[in-house]
Amino acid sequence: MSTTQETLVSLNDQNSSDWEIAVAELNSSRAIKPFNIRNVITDIEIYEHISKPYVTGSLIMTDTERVLERFDIQGVETFTLKIQRTAYATDPIEKVFIIDSVKNVIRGNETTQIVQLHFTEDCGYKSVLYNVNKSYSDEPQVIIAKIAEDYFGKKVISTADQNVSNSMKVIIPNLHPLDAMQWIKNRSSTAEGYPFYLYSTFATGKLYFIDLGSMLSQIAINEKFPYMFSQSNASVDTPQRLMKIYEYNTTTQERTYNIIKEGYVGAQHSFYDITTGTFIRKKFSVHKDVYDKSEKLNPRQNRPVISYDHVIDDKPISEYNSRQIFNTYASKNFVDGKAYSEEPDQSNHARKVTSLAMQQLLSKNPMEIVVDGREFLVGGQPKSIGNIIKVIFKATDHGHSGQKIDRKMSGDYLVIGARHIYAQEKCRTKLLISKIANYNSDIYTQGLNQS
Repeated sequence: MSTTQETLVSLNDQNSSDWEIAVAELNSSRAIKPFNIRNVITDIEIYEHISKPYVTGSLIMTDTERVLERFDIQGVETFTLKIQRTAYATDPIEKVFIIDSVKNVIRGNETTQIVQLHFTEDCGYKSVLYNVNKSYSDEPQVIIAKIAEDYFGKKVISTADQNVSNSMKVIIPNLHPLDAMQWIKNRSSTAEGYPFYLYSTFATGKLYFIDLGSMLSQIAINEKFPYMFSQSNASVDTPQRLMKIYEYNTTTQERTYNIIKEGYVGAQHSFYDITTGTFIRKKFSVHKDVYDKSEKLNPRQNRPVISYDHVIDDKPISEYNSRQIFNTYASKNFVDGKAYSEEPDQSNHARKVTSLAMQQLLSKNPMEIVVDGREFLVGGQPKSIGNIIKVIFKATDHGHSGQKIDRKMSGDYLVIGARHIYAQEKCRTKLLISKIANYNSDIYTQGLNQS
């Protein structure tokens, strides 16, 4: 039995709260001992995103014990949170944050006030205290791992060992550690042009340096139990309830016009090396340079979100040069390394164009879905951002045309953001998901009998 199946079966016995706080402590260098706020917290939200190398969050507490006053919260306090599921033996999630602001204080009466505190994962806060001013010569994942270890004591999980081999010689000029790591990340891509993302997760204490191709080639973590939109009101913990989409939002869909305008569908790029006088032009086409070269797409989901069939004035849209982009670089400015603003050569510029185009495609059709949050309350397992999840919407005319699923809205989606909401003894997770291709048929129908 798979882990997901075990979880679904075990949760059948749950009839109380979904989650509980095991530890919630404020600490400060000015304090004699930690201050326990576990019993006054009413709500917690945790936010993670694929573009952020740190997790943020907020909490609301009913401050009947004068915590704000007695502890003298100023926005530099350490907050240790340990949260776990109830009625099921999973590893809890434990993470250290630093309070960065007091968002709201609402006086209820003479003895009670409602306080909202915002917090940032410790590495996100501490990064602003340090500056990196040195040169590195190594592969990008090694440089990032060195910075993470030196400044935060964190390990980095990476796919770059298999997918990128180019060494870098770089000079980092007084950047905060996380900014330096992001800069290295932005200069990294696979041979196919897949971009890398550097992110942190709520469930683990590690950083992740993962390329988009590796993410897209994963099997969905819920392959046998797709998330499905349903209006049924199942009251017991069955797959029908646990994998139900309670709400969804697609208000920001279809950015094709903007993507064309920005030059990520078709464009002419010119590269000029100011030290050698070399001038090279390269035509970029989203179809030829992205989709035709991609080997990572799921074979059942390979219909591009920007179709090959889009033609304007008898010409495919990817053959237009919607932008003329001029790039300069200095290939021989430094003997031992490259400065902050330099690219090594025009081939790196070309890969960067492809990488940026893929990132734009990922933002073309985002969707927000609200699902049961218990599946993401497992410590040590990054089950949210960076993973593929299967989402199924039935076709609106099912039974008329014979089509079983909505191939545009259904699919294997990459989770790019997650907001975990813990309130009133229940947990929900709002997932931000996206895909760069659609199902090509109704080949996948498993799970349609769940509603």
